[in-house]
Amino acid sequence: MLKVTTSWDDGDALDTRLSNLLLRYSIKGTFYITKNYRLKRLSDEEIRELSVQHEIGAHTLTHPDLRNDQTEIRESKEWLENLLGLEVKMFCYPKGRYNDLVVKKVKEAGFLGARTTELGKVNITNPYIMPITIQVYPVTWRSFKQRGPGLRNLGVSIFSMYSWLNMSKSAFDSALRRGGVFHLYGHSWEIEKYHMWNQLEKLLEYISYRTDCVYVTNSELIQ
Repeated sequence: MLKVTTSWDDGDALDTRLSNLLLRYSIKGTFYITKNYRLKRLSDEEIRELSVQHEIGAHTLTHPDLRNDQTEIRESKEWLENLLGLEVKMFCYPKGRYNDLVVKKVKEAGFLGARTTELGKVNITNPYIMPITIQVYPVTWRSFKQRGPGLRNLGVSIFSMYSWLNMSKSAFDSALRRGGVFHLYGHSWEIEKYHMWNQLEKLLEYISYRTDCVYVTNSELIQ
């Protein structure tokens, strides 16, 4: 049984549109939210509304490089828990940057796990270094070099990599054959910037309502 999860970073106001799209296909999301990073951020009330349907995770307050300062790890957890009245179980490293000390501080803050930006994976070996399978991001030469090796290791055909939608479907099919986790991630503001809403919806339609899949939040992967 393949586990399908999605996660979305930064807490941009467009996360409300993303939430509605996920709900349309009964797919769960974990939204990693910052307090003071996006110019058009979710309001406190919108964050509360989002938490009713999806999981909320911490993503620091201002999106710093945590290798230089770890204070916002605990502060972001406390902020969200005070806002929501709920336990915030998951953390996401801004820009995927972390080291052993950062991981240690995340554990000490009381998080159950933390997500990275390591692409092309379908297995979780360490809950505090949780990888992802594919990102919602247009195919460019730079992104091809970043994604290619990991996706090829999954068995994704190089011929499918000229189209983000085809590449993503192929990655899902590979994950379905192998088992484990298909983890889709992205940023709502990038989806808007690169005009990818239609492609994303087509992928969500493709991966939804499968009898051989279970749809979970990030924390449900490791509980």
